[in-house]
Amino acid sequence: MAKNHFLEAEKANPQSAEAHYNVALALDKTGDHAGATTHFKRAKELGKNNAGIQNSESLKKHVKM
Repeated sequence: MAKNHFLEAEKANPQSAEAHYNVALALDKTGDHAGATTHFKRAKELGKNNAGIQNSESLKKHVKM
């Protein structure tokens, strides 16, 4: 259910690093690692000034730094 809310937020604001990050976390938890990686990469790109995103261990597991 949370995944659907995060997907709606990402669609409403596709330039939101936080929305992509939250979608990635939800996808990762449901086992969609390829989808999670796509959204983690976008979150990393959009959230250059967001230390929480940039330092995320989950993101680092999916995106080669």
